[in-house]
Amino acid sequence: MDERMLAQTMRSVRYADEAHAAGDIIDNAIEAGASQVHIIEATEGNSISQIAFIDDASGIDESFLPHATKWGGSSNQGQRNIFGRFGFGLPSASVNRGREFSVYSRTEDDSEFARVTVDLDNLHFEGNSAQLPKVVHEPLPKWIADYVAKSFRGGAETVRTVVIWSKLDRLSWPNKQQSTNSIRQHLGITYAGWLDVCKLYVNGEEVEPVDVLFTTPGHRYYEIEGYPKAEPQSPLEFEVADENGARHTVTVRFSYIGTDAHNAEWSSGGRGRPAKVRQKIRKEYNGFFVTRHGRFIELARPPILNWSVYARQVGVAIDFPPELDDLFGVTPDKQTIIFTERMNQLLEQHGIVRAFKKLVADVAAERDRRKAEEDAKAEEGERPSESIIAKTLERDYRRTRKASKETQEEAQKNFKKRVEDISKDTGVPEADVAAAQEKVAREKPYKVEFVEQTPDDPFYTPTMLGTQVILRINTGHPWYREVYSRTAVDQADLRAGLELMLWILATSELDSPTETKGFYRAERREWSRKLADAFELHPAMFNRGGAESRDEYDHDSGYDETDEDN
Repeated sequence: MDERMLAQTMRSVRYADEAHAAGDIIDNAIEAGASQVHIIEATEGNSISQIAFIDDASGIDESFLPHATKWGGSSNQGQRNIFGRFGFGLPSASVNRGREFSVYSRTEDDSEFARVTVDLDNLHFEGNSAQLPKVVHEPLPKWIADYVAKSFRGGAETVRTVVIWSKLDRLSWPNKQQSTNSIRQHLGITYAGWLDVCKLYVNGEEVEPVDVLFTTPGHRYYEIEGYPKAEPQSPLEFEVADENGARHTVTVRFSYIGTDAHNAEWSSGGRGRPAKVRQKIRKEYNGFFVTRHGRFIELARPPILNWSVYARQVGVAIDFPPELDDLFGVTPDKQTIIFTERMNQLLEQHGIVRAFKKLVADVAAERDRRKAEEDAKAEEGERPSESIIAKTLERDYRRTRKASKETQEEAQKNFKKRVEDISKDTGVPEADVAAAQEKVAREKPYKVEFVEQTPDDPFYTPTMLGTQVILRINTGHPWYREVYSRTAVDQADLRAGLELMLWILATSELDSPTETKGFYRAERREWSRKLADAFELHPAMFNRGGAESRDEYDHDSGYDETDEDN
C-alpha cells in the first residue's frame, strides 16, 4: 500500500462528529482499567484549538508507545475483549478531527511522561514507509497540568495517559459551550451502562447516563416532575451461536412512552423555554438502539418495520456480546452494524417484530383516543355541519324528506331506552328526563358524535334518538385516522365538508323506505370494508402516523441546556 496516502485516507473513516470520535479514545481507557476520563478543550479566542483526553488507567509502556500510534497497533491481536479488537481506534479517531495528535503516557505513579507526536504534515518517510514517531520525555502541557491539579480525582500522580488532538480543522462544534453540551449528551447515551464503572467529564462537567428508553431509575429524564414515566415492558432474550458454535445471549428491552410522557417538558433553569427532551431524543433514536457489551454502536432501522412517527414512542434496545460481532456486522471503527437477513429472521422468530408492532398499535390507539377527545371538544355549541345540514334539509322537508315509519319507530325505541338508562343512573324520574331530552333535541336536532369502535365496524353510522338525528363517526376506522384526523382542528371548513358528505349519506339512509334501507346498510358496511382494505394495502400513501409529523407531537425543542441553544 502507499503509506503516504494511508493517513490521509484514514481521515475519512466514518465519525459523525468529535463526540463519536472521542468514543474510541474512551474505549481504550476503559479497557485499560480507567475509573475516570476527562475531556478538556483549550481555546484561542472563541474557537477550540486543542482537545485532550486524560485517564487514570494502566498506561502504555514506553517501548510500545510508538506502535500505539499506527493503524493496527493493538495488543489485542484481533481478540474480542470489551470494546476494541483491531487497533484502529486511537489513530483513526485522532486524525479525523485534526492533523496532529500526541500521546503522553506512563505506567507508574509520579514517573516521567513519555510522549510521541504524529503530525500528518511532517511525517518521516524512508522510501514509501512511514517511520514510527520518536519518544521524548517531558511534563504535561501547563493548561492540562493546571486542570489536573484542580479537577482530577486523586491528583496529578494518578494520571497515566493523555491524548491531545491539535491542528483541528474538522470540528462540528467549534464553540466550547456548544461542544460541552453536545459531547456530554452523546457520551451520556453511548456509555449509559458504563458510567458506574468509569466516570466521564467534559470540561469539568460530569456526564450523566441517559437511557433512550427512559426506563432506568436514576438516569437522566427517567423522572420529569409533573409528567408520567415511560412504561418498561417485559424484556426478551434469545441465544445465538457464533462462528465457532458457542452460544451467546442477545437481550432486547422495550418501553412504551405514552403521549404525556413523550411530551414532557424539562426546564434547565435558564431563560429559554422548557425543552421537550424526551421527544427530541426519541426523534433522533427512532429505531433499534443497538449496544455491544452495553456500549452504544448504532441505531438500526431494518426495512422489515415501518419507522413512523408513532414508532418514536416505542423504545427498543438490543444488546449483544462481542463474540457476535460477525452476526451484527460490526465494523472496525465500532460505528456501524449491518442487519443481515439472518438477523431479521431472528427478530421475527423470537417475537421482537411482533412485540414492536403491538406497541406501535397501542400508541396509535392512544393517539386516536386523544384525537377523538380533541375533536369532540373542538367546538363549543353547534358544529358548522350540524347547522348547515339542518338548513339544507329544512328546505327539503316540504318536498321529499320524511323519515320512514320503521325509522320513526326505531327512533322512539332508542329515545325510550336512553330515558330509562339516564333515569336509572341518576335517580331522576323518567318524565323529567324525557322532557329534558326533548328540549335537547329541539335545540340541537342534528348532532355529531365520536365513538370508538373496531376497524371492522362502519366508518360512520346514522341513528335517530326521538327527533334528534345523530351522525356517529367511528374513531377506530382507518378513514378517521388517515383522512378526518389529518385535518387540523382549526380547519373548520374542511371538517364541515367531510361531515356534510356523511350527513347526506346518513339522512338519505334514514329517510329511505323499508325496502331500500337494507341496501343502504349493506352498502355502508361494504364501503367501510373496502376503505379499510385500501388504507392497509397502500402504506406508502397512507402511512399510519404520518400526519403527526407536522403537529405538536413533532415538537423539536433543543436538548442543549444553554439559553442560546434552546
